Amino acid sequence: MQKKKCLCRDLIIKSICCVFLYALLPVSSVFGQEQDYKKTRVTLNVKDMKLNDVLDTLASVAKVRFFYNHSQVDVNKKVSFNVKDRELDYVLMLALGDQPVSVEYQVNRVVVLKYQKPTQGVTIYKISGIVIDASTKEPLPGASIILKENKGMGVVTDFDGKFFIEVPQGTSALLVSFVGYEEETVNVTGGNMENLEIKLTEKTTEIEDVVVTGMAPRKVESFSGGYVSVKGSELKKISPNNLLKALQVFDPSFRIVENNNAGSNPNAMPEFRLRGDVQLGNGGVDANSMEMMMGDYSQRPNMPLFVLDGFETTLQRIVDLDPERVESITILKDAAATAIYGSKASNGVLVVETKKPLPGALNISYSMNMGISVPDLSDYNLMDAEEKLEYERMAGVFSTTSQLNYYNKYKEEILRGVDTYWLSEPLRTAVTHRHTLTMEGGDEALRYNLGINYSREPGVMKESGRNSMGLNLSLQYRRKKWNIQNQLSLTNVRGDNSPYGSFSQYTKLNPYYRKTDENGRYTSLLDQKKLPGEGGGTVNIVNPLYNLLWKYKDFTENFSVVDNFNIECAILDNLRVSAGASITKGTSRMEVFKSMNHTDFLAEQDLTRKGSYNKSTGDNVSWSVNASVNYNYTKDKHLLSLFGRWNVDESKSNSVNLSAMGFPNDNMDDFLFAYEMEDRVSGTESTSRTVGIIGQVSYMYDMRFSVDFSIRGDLSSQFGANTGMAPFWAAGARWNLHREKWLQNTIISNLVLRGSYGVTGSQSYSPYQAKETYSYDDLLFPYPSSDILGAQLKGMGNPDLGWSTTENRSLAVEIGLWNSRVNASFSYYNNYTDELLLDYNMAPSTGFATKTMNVGAVENEGYDISLSVMPIQDYERQIQWSVSMNGSHNRNVIKKISNEMKAMNQKNLEKKNGSPEAIYEEGKSTTQLFVVPSLGIDPATGQEVFLNRNGEKTYIWDPLDKVAIGDTEPKLRGAVSSAFTYKNWSVSLACSYEFGGWWYNQTLVDKIENSSAAYNLDRRALSHRWSENNRDARYKAIKMTNQDTGMSSRFAQKRNEFSFTSLAVGYRFDPKNFKFLQACRIASVSLNATMEELGRISSIRTERGLDYPFARTFSVSLSVLFN
Repeated sequence: MQKKKCLCRDLIIKSICCVFLYALLPVSSVFGQEQDYKKTRVTLNVKDMKLNDVLDTLASVAKVRFFYNHSQVDVNKKVSFNVKDRELDYVLMLALGDQPVSVEYQVNRVVVLKYQKPTQGVTIYKISGIVIDASTKEPLPGASIILKENKGMGVVTDFDGKFFIEVPQGTSALLVSFVGYEEETVNVTGGNMENLEIKLTEKTTEIEDVVVTGMAPRKVESFSGGYVSVKGSELKKISPNNLLKALQVFDPSFRIVENNNAGSNPNAMPEFRLRGDVQLGNGGVDANSMEMMMGDYSQRPNMPLFVLDGFETTLQRIVDLDPERVESITILKDAAATAIYGSKASNGVLVVETKKPLPGALNISYSMNMGISVPDLSDYNLMDAEEKLEYERMAGVFSTTSQLNYYNKYKEEILRGVDTYWLSEPLRTAVTHRHTLTMEGGDEALRYNLGINYSREPGVMKESGRNSMGLNLSLQYRRKKWNIQNQLSLTNVRGDNSPYGSFSQYTKLNPYYRKTDENGRYTSLLDQKKLPGEGGGTVNIVNPLYNLLWKYKDFTENFSVVDNFNIECAILDNLRVSAGASITKGTSRMEVFKSMNHTDFLAEQDLTRKGSYNKSTGDNVSWSVNASVNYNYTKDKHLLSLFGRWNVDESKSNSVNLSAMGFPNDNMDDFLFAYEMEDRVSGTESTSRTVGIIGQVSYMYDMRFSVDFSIRGDLSSQFGANTGMAPFWAAGARWNLHREKWLQNTIISNLVLRGSYGVTGSQSYSPYQAKETYSYDDLLFPYPSSDILGAQLKGMGNPDLGWSTTENRSLAVEIGLWNSRVNASFSYYNNYTDELLLDYNMAPSTGFATKTMNVGAVENEGYDISLSVMPIQDYERQIQWSVSMNGSHNRNVIKKISNEMKAMNQKNLEKKNGSPEAIYEEGKSTTQLFVVPSLGIDPATGQEVFLNRNGEKTYIWDPLDKVAIGDTEPKLRGAVSSAFTYKNWSVSLACSYEFGGWWYNQTLVDKIENSSAAYNLDRRALSHRWSENNRDARYKAIKMTNQDTGMSSRFAQKRNEFSFTSLAVGYRFDPKNFKFLQACRIASVSLNATMEELGRISSIRTERGLDYPFARTFSVSLSVLFN
C-alpha cells in the first residue's frame, strides 16, 4: 500500500512538472523567435557581393527566412563588409546600407524587409563608441542603444562594449540601457559622433532605495523603523549554502541558538532569536519533529515571523529554499517596521525576497556548489586505552581477585596494541553538492523564469544527510496599467538519520575494547562492566556497530506545493490597487524501524516485543488572500503616502502517529507485519483563522522630516470569544539632518535621527488554548447495553484569553562621513511584553490543575551598534577595501509570572544533576544561571566546600542554597568582517565574537566528577583530581566518584569566544580575455572558494556536538551565465 502511494505521488510530481514545462514551451518559442534570433551571432566576409546573395547566405547561416518585394529592395546592389561574431541585426544594417528599408522580426524566424519612404533631404549621422561601467571602467557587452524617437530602432554592444549606429537627422537623443544599471541619455549633436565613452552607473537597487517590508515597499528616506537588508549575493560570500547563518554576520541582534546536541546535523531545524526573548519558556520540541515540519512553533514562542515574497511561510520552507533564488533578506526589528504584521510581530519579522524575472533574450544560467565537510573533534580530549585502565585502577575497580583478572585481561590487550579510536567509526568526510539551472527572458510585457534545483547534503555521520529538489516557475505580465505575477514552487525534501545512532555512544566506549571478535564480526555486547564499591552493580556495554548488521530506517520526508498570485492595477499614476492569493499544500512523513536484533532490545525476553516501528504522517493546507490600496501624493516639498490592506488567512494541519512492536523477521519490515500496536493511535489536529485590517499613513516634508503611523486590527480563532478585534499600532518619526543646509558641503554625507513607539502582538500559540476541548472515550458508555459514546472534557476554556502585547520603544542615530566612506549607527530599544500566556494553577474542585491565562510580563532592553570603514576606494585602479564591525547587547528581565511557574521554579531548584533548568523569578533575568556557590575543593579532605544561604561553609549540597551567579546571555556579541577586491579578484573574511556570558560546563560534570568508571572520560578526570600529592586540584578525588556532585558554581565559567566564521576567495572571468568563453556563448563566469568554521578561541573547553558533531566546511561555487 505504501509503495502504491509513493508511486502515485511521484507520478503526480512528474505530471505537474511536464504540464508546466509544456506550458512554458510556447512562451519560450515566442520569445526565441521574436527576440533571440535577431541576436544570432554571425561571422561573414563579403566583397562586392549582390545583396540577394548576401541575404541567401545570411538565411542559411542564421537559420532565418527573408520576405521582401524585389521592386522595393535593390537586391542587385553590391555590398562589402567583414564582420566577426556580430549580431544578425547589426549585419543586416551593414548589408542594407542606406537603402530606405525597415526590418521587422516576426515569429517563426521570419524577417520582413519593407520599403520605407525616405524623407526628402534627411541626412544620416554615424555614431560609434563604447559603453562601460562608471566605477570599474569595465566594458558592458549586450548594452542596448536605441533611438529616443523610434524605440524600434537600435543596436547592442559587442563583447568589447563597442557599438556603431546610423541615425537620421532629427534624432534628438540615444537611450543607453543595461540590466542592473541606470539608463543614460546621450544627446545627438547633429553630426557624426565617434569614439564616445558612455558610462553607466549601477542601479541603486531596491534593497538600498526601498525597504522591503513584505507588503508595501517604503522609501528609506521616510522610513522610521529599524531594519537590516542584505543582498543574497553578499550572504553567499559568507556561507554559500546557509544564508540564515550568514545573516548573523550582518546583524548581531539576529542569531541562531546554538544546539550543542544537534551540532551540524543537516536535518535539525535551527532556532532563532531576534533582540532577545519576549516570551517565557521553551517546550524543548525536537528540532526534527513532526510539529516542526508542519509549521507548529507553539513550543518555540520566541521565533520571528517568516515572510516569503509577501506571504507568511514556515521555517521549513525558508531553510530548504535554494540560495540561488534569494534576492535579499530584510530583518524588521521594531514596532514602526513590524506593526503591519500586528499580532505576530513581537519577535520581529524576517522578509525574504526571491529574484524576479528579467526582460530580454533567453538567458540560461547554471550554478554549482561543491563542498567538503570534515568533523570537528578539536574539543574532545578523551583518554587513551592505557590512561583509562589506569583511571579504573585508581578508582578501585579492581579491588577483588576476580576484578584483578579483568585488569590483567585488558592490560594484555593494551600490550597487544589495542587502542580503538571509537570516535572515527560513525564519522566520515562528507562531499556535498548543489545545482541550480535557471532559464529566464521575455520583454517588457511578458517575462518568465523557470528554475530547477537539486541539493545533496550528506552529514558527517555516516549514512545521514538531507536531499532536496525543487521546481519553480515565475510568470509576470506587465501591460499599460496592469501588473500580474504568479509564482509556482514545488519542493521535495528527504532527511535520513544515521543508523550509527547518537555520537555520544562512541565517546563513552572504552578504547581497550576491540570493535570485532576474533572472527572479525561485530558482537552485540562488548563487556559487562563491574562498577566500583559495594552494590556498584554491573553495566552492559553494547556495541553500536552491531546494529549495522540489521535492517534499520530513520527518515523524514516533506513535499510541498506553493502558488502565489498577485495582480496590480495603476488606476492613476499615484494610485494603485492590488490583490493577492497564496495556497500551500504539504505532506510530511516520518518513519523509524528497528530490527528485533537491535541493541535496544537486548534485555527484552519477550519475542513479541522485539523490534519496533514508529510512523507518523501529516498534511497541511494553508491559504491567504489579501486586497490593498496604495496612494502617493506629491506637491512641492510635501509627500503623502497612504496604504490600506485587508487579509484573511487559514491554516489546517493534522497528523497521525502509529507505534507498533513485534517484528520477528527483518524481511517483514512493513508496519503491517507488526505483532501488535504498542499504544493507541495518537495524533494532532489544528485549524486557525485570522482576519486583519491594516492602515498606514506616512508624511514627509522637504526630504528632511517624516512621520508615519501604522495600525492593524486582528481577529483570530486562537483566542477567546470575548476579546474581539485586537488593535496593534506604531508611530515613528525621522529627521534627515544631512539634508539641512547647514550640513551641506561638509564631511557629513548622512546623518539621521529616528524613533518609534508602538504595540505589537506575539505569535506561536496553540490553536485551541481558549476553547473547551473534548475527547471521545469508549470507557464512557453510560450503560453496558447502550451504544452512545461519551465525551470527556480535556481542556478548560477561557473566553477572555487574549494576545500578549509588546510595547516597543526605539531610538536610533545613523551617520555617514566622507561620501559614506565611514558609516556608523547606534540603536536603543526597550520592549515590555505584558499579559503573557502562562498556565495558572486552578482549585482542585474544577477538575483541572491549570488553565491558560494572561498573567505574565517580561521587559527586554538592549542596543545595537555598527561601524563600517572603507580605507581604500580607488576606481581607477579598481581596488576596494572595506572593514565592518558590529555588536549587540540584550537583557531580559521578568516582571511578573504565574503561580504555576512559581511551582515549576521550585521543582527546578530541587534538581541536583544535569544541566541547570531555567528559574523564572520576578526582577531577575530570564537567562540567569542558578547553582549552589562553591568555595572549591578542601585541600585537607578532597571534598567540595559549599557556601549556604546563611553565608556558612558546609560540605552538604542543598538545593535551597542555589543562587543566581551569572547570566548566560553575553554582555556583547557581534561580528567583524573585511572585504577586499582588486579588479576581478575578491577576498572576504568574517569573524564572530561574544564575551561576558556564563556557561555551565556540562563536560566537567559528566566526564570528570559525575562520571561512571564504565565509560571513557575526559583526560582531566585523571590528571586534575585531588590526591595526597595534588591538594590544590580543582576536582574531587577519583575514589569519590560515587559521591553525586550537584550543580555547583565550580562548573560555571565565563565564556569569552572569538570564532573565525568564514574565509572566501573569488574570481570573475572576463569573456573578452578568454576566447573560449566567447566561443561557448558565455557572458560571465565567477568562481568562489569558501571555508567555514575555520576555528575558534574560547575561554572554556567543553565537548561540542554531543549527539551529532560539528563540522568544518570547504566549498567551491561556480556560476555561469550563457547568452
